[in-house]
Amino acid sequence: MDLRVEPWRRPAHRPTGGEAAVMLVAFAPGEVLPALELAAVIPPDAPVDALAVRLHRHEDNPEWVDGFRSGPLRNLAARELPDLRPLDEATCCYSIQVRLPDPADLTHLQLAWAVARAAARAGAVAVLDAFAHDWSPGAPIAALDPHRPFSVMREISVVAESEESPGFGHPVHTRGMVKFGRPDLVMGVPEEQIGDAASILNQLASMLAEGHVLAAGQQLRVDGDTLKVVHYRPGGDIPDVQLIGDGLLLTST
Repeated sequence: MDLRVEPWRRPAHRPTGGEAAVMLVAFAPGEVLPALELAAVIPPDAPVDALAVRLHRHEDNPEWVDGFRSGPLRNLAARELPDLRPLDEATCCYSIQVRLPDPADLTHLQLAWAVARAAARAGAVAVLDAFAHDWSPGAPIAALDPHRPFSVMREISVVAESEESPGFGHPVHTRGMVKFGRPDLVMGVPEEQIGDAASILNQLASMLAEGHVLAAGQQLRVDGDTLKVVHYRPGGDIPDVQLIGDGLLLTST
């Protein structure tokens, strides 16, 4: 029986020269992460040389550690974690980072999550996907199946801003596409079209994760509508949604 972990593939990969990056932050009540034994839970060709795991003690650098559990990220944690006390009582955290040139597969994500899984199994109480702005309690991360299929919605967030911007509408956008070496996507729509916009962004995010490329100047035919792709540059009527990395704006023609 072949128990090797199959890589998450990008069947439509077109290299762009960009960089893919993932950063997970695992909070723990102490120094819990043991020596990593990952061979059985990652694909054979996962880029372990690009992996950086660092321990950050609160007593040594309180501003760095607390920066991930305060402000807007704390508001997200309050919505996504069942109890904030374990997060607040954590005395340290581990940063788990992988950065590499636009990869032909997604084994770097499998690698990062395998380390987070090891940390959670050893006692980490909460894990933040820093680029997707997504929190998870420790238990679901500890239970991750190394053989699970890829899901783009596990890797990114699609956010609908509640405040409407005059001349633009409600911003609906992705967070986390930098994990695939691709730009985040932004749309501005009336309130009644937020659901449709989120569906479109989910479809396009899946295509980009597979390796497709979108570029400024392209036109897309989506559900009978034509969308033009332009560079996302906040200013004027275009609100700043605080993306991490580059963005593309989809506008109706």
